[in-house]
Amino acid sequence: MKKSFVSLLTVAAFLFGMASCNSSAKKAEAEAQTEQEAVIAGEVSKNLLTEELKVEVSQFLKDMPESDLAYKLATGEVTVSVANTDFMLPVSKASELTTQAQKARACGMYFADLNILKAMKKPTTDVENVLVKLTTDLNIPFVIDIMKESAPANASKEEVNAFMKAQEDKLIDAMMENDKADIEIELLGGMSVEYAYLLANPGLVVKGDAISAGLSDNMIKRLDTLQQIVGDLSKYYPDLSQLGETIAPLKEMVVSVNAARAAQKDIEAMRTNLLK
Repeated sequence: MKKSFVSLLTVAAFLFGMASCNSSAKKAEAEAQTEQEAVIAGEVSKNLLTEELKVEVSQFLKDMPESDLAYKLATGEVTVSVANTDFMLPVSKASELTTQAQKARACGMYFADLNILKAMKKPTTDVENVLVKLTTDLNIPFVIDIMKESAPANASKEEVNAFMKAQEDKLIDAMMENDKADIEIELLGGMSVEYAYLLANPGLVVKGDAISAGLSDNMIKRLDTLQQIVGDLSKYYPDLSQLGETIAPLKEMVVSVNAARAAQKDIEAMRTNLLK
């Protein structure tokens, strides 16, 4: 990221020490020393710099590259289909998940599956029901309300892109306001792996100008951004370390459909590992 949270923590530790000067000199020195050691060890409470963390993460997420793919799918300029949907995460898997990280990653995967099913005009009820359960478990029910919003009928490309951008920004802001930065990143990680698994599916058929729509290039850029965020936030949210390490090879696997297909088993294993 442009500014490391570690450097921000150093500043915070300094300010913390300054605020203690009303007490005895020894107490101030001890507190400042303890805080500085915690900074170096990466053990500072994630609540210490909540606002700075929110601003940094929010901006990086909002700066993620955009794509015309949503508009091109909506207008039929690009169509996506697969021979079957067996590759998607089974809805029964949701009942096996126990940790918050697992549920957040699965939530991202199911959102990806939902988008694919919608693009293919397939039934979505089962996936929607699972998403309601998971977002409730994760205490992020507002995500469903945001995702239900639709672009205006017969909207232009500019209008659709503006709607998608506004919807994404609204989701990011809501997650940060509710102190769900880690869930947001876990969700995006799971979503990325599921889209990669779609790309790797031998039965995938993409008709239209998929290259300019950003099918692979957009994924790579987003993965770059995601890895930068994970690198800084893992000190606050330990589960993100596993996410970052697990999806690190993904960027090389999605440079093309052929590359993804060659790495299909690796992508499948990656998805399995994220839900263990």
